Amino acid sequence: MFSRFARLARPTAKAARGFASRAAAPAVSGTATRLAAGVIFAGTAAATFAPSAVADCGSLPVYGAPGTNQERTFLACKPDAVQRGLVGDIIARFEKRGYKLVGLKMVWPTKEMAQNHYADLSKKPFFPGLVNFFSSGPIVCMCWEGKDIIKQGRQMLGETQPLASKPGSIRGDYSIDLGRNICHGSDSPEAAEQELKMWFPEGVSDYTKAVDSWIYE
Repeated sequence: MFSRFARLARPTAKAARGFASRAAAPAVSGTATRLAAGVIFAGTAAATFAPSAVADCGSLPVYGAPGTNQERTFLACKPDAVQRGLVGDIIARFEKRGYKLVGLKMVWPTKEMAQNHYADLSKKPFFPGLVNFFSSGPIVCMCWEGKDIIKQGRQMLGETQPLASKPGSIRGDYSIDLGRNICHGSDSPEAAEQELKMWFPEGVSDYTKAVDSWIYE
């Protein structure tokens, strides 16, 4: 009885193995086909979109083109902003408005660098304290690009005196004391050119963003 059952079972097992083999073959083939199609599509997409994302680097001076959508300004998060962890929030405000960050680095200024940066204030009685504070720790140097960025950047920062700054501005939201007013921003095209040349002698990044057409007409 057992031998008859075994003889009946062998063809059934063989049939099952054949069915499994036939069922597996198309699945592997289909997967391979889909993978190959994906590779072809990816290659096509890269060939189609990659060139448009590459700008002619070095086509602009570091200070950009004042009066155009490629106007640039120098902004710095001072040592107090770095120590208080406000750098990300400050960057986010400019990015969310639509401005483009084309230069970014952290620097610990020497006293000489601080003196050169604030040379126009060298005759002021607060100059030594300003130099000491600006060189007391790392700062975050930024180059921002966009339409009217020099003027708009100053408005977004708020008044030099934080207590006179409106709520919603960076200084109006994050600072109280004049000696700890979070940020510096160029106040004219001439100042922006001088400061960007000083802090970004290596240049910045010229590039396009996919969202530019959703920011400018």
